[in-house]
Amino acid sequence: MSGNQTLIDEPLKVGELTAIPDDIDARMVVLAGPDEGKTHIITEPVTLIGRDDDCHVVIDDPRASARHAMVYFASGEFRVRDLESTNGSLLNGSPLTEFAFHDGDDLRCGKTVIRLLVDFKDPKPAPG
Repeated sequence: MSGNQTLIDEPLKVGELTAIPDDIDARMVVLAGPDEGKTHIITEPVTLIGRDDDCHVVIDDPRASARHAMVYFASGEFRVRDLESTNGSLLNGSPLTEFAFHDGDDLRCGKTVIRLLVDFKDPKPAPG
């Protein structure tokens, strides 16, 4: 795990969730596994990952749980949490319970590897 990871000690509180600011474009790209090459745009404060059809990011990986992990935006950052999956999750190769999820970080769910990519749009110039 890289040195810039932050352990989130408190459980998720719905009140912490915030909309993703308009100046942030975030997506998850599947780097390995059955869904390799797929891209998922993150638009909602909570994104569920797993095999269930009701997940936002459905992965066709038999080693992934029905609801494997969750990515959410709170307190100005993306966070990722394992949802007590059968085989666990790894963040940058280290076991995951819940951590900050930064641009370029890799999440492994079963044999599926998903990279978070975050771009910051240029702010609009002030009228003048």
